[in-house]
Amino acid sequence: MTVLSKTLGFALAVAAATAAFAAAASLAVGARSLSAGNAPVTSCGIATLSATRTVDNSGTVTKVTVAGIPVACNGETLSLTLVDSNGAVLASVSAPISGTTAAFSALGSVSAPSLAGYRFAVMGA
Repeated sequence: MTVLSKTLGFALAVAAATAAFAAAASLAVGARSLSAGNAPVTSCGIATLSATRTVDNSGTVTKVTVAGIPVACNGETLSLTLVDSNGAVLASVSAPISGTTAAFSALGSVSAPSLAGYRFAVMGA
């Protein structure tokens, strides 16, 4: 019985691996695009973004300005997430891109000492 169960387990593992490789074979990866089937997804060319924060006298982050946005991203949506040192989300906002910088001010009451980093995402129009 153990030989039969090992054989069936091996056959299932081979079938699962074959299915995974077959699905991955339909993906084409290029320097600026990723496509699956016939639906290409292109990048607007973001290599790096930088963010600076404005803090009021009580230590609350009142604004975050994101710079380094390529002109090719105009019309798309930039999402900004503020995280603490554990990666927990402190605030998340998004806005349409129109220019090479974006300012976000509806951040709630994020304490400046708890802000450890930023996460960015650009979503196509």
